[in-house]
Amino acid sequence: MPPRKPTLSFGVTSLWPFSISDEDWKKLETHYGYAIPPDLRSAVVAKTQTMRWRSEARQSTLPTREAIKRIARIKRAAVEWLESTDRLPDEVDEVRALIMSVDDYERVERVINPFMNFVVASCDKALLELKSDLASKEAQDASHPWEDWIVELTDLFDQYGLPTGARKDVDKNKTGLPSRFVIFVRELQQLIESQYRQHTHSKEALADAITGARSLRA
Repeated sequence: MPPRKPTLSFGVTSLWPFSISDEDWKKLETHYGYAIPPDLRSAVVAKTQTMRWRSEARQSTLPTREAIKRIARIKRAAVEWLESTDRLPDEVDEVRALIMSVDDYERVERVINPFMNFVVASCDKALLELKSDLASKEAQDASHPWEDWIVELTDLFDQYGLPTGARKDVDKNKTGLPSRFVIFVRELQQLIESQYRQHTHSKEALADAITGARSLRA
């Protein structure tokens, strides 16, 4: 019997939208020592979501083109569901009455259809990012999504004139603490799923990884 071919799977964890609560933003600002403007908050959330999409594709070992195809199929199935249920009340109301109760149909309208709309919107966002990645495939293949994320966060904070230092010699720092940006990244990583976190075993390792990620783009 010939060996089975390995199957590839694209996780859906990253399709669930990433968000940071007001309470968590306050904690991040407290650790960082600076207020984070609303526009920068939105950009940080968006860049973190993008990192999750890229990491999911990388961890699943799916080529970008295959990931795009699979997400497109998920979107198509959701759209077909929405189109079919949208036709039910007017076109086949009698048939609907035969196959589901009024309560069931109300549940479809109240719960299932909003979820399907969410799936479609999430797929659209993921497809946009992955197609952009595909256009610059060589650059993406040469770096890790986490490293791209660090560089993008650094650029964002620089634009707002906020600290982005990443001292590695913490023991020589007067406070004995890592740089503010290192602290921010450390705390931000606690808000994302464990499979997307990197270099969490020590503040020195995180500072070193941040410096390394930037040096790749220097």
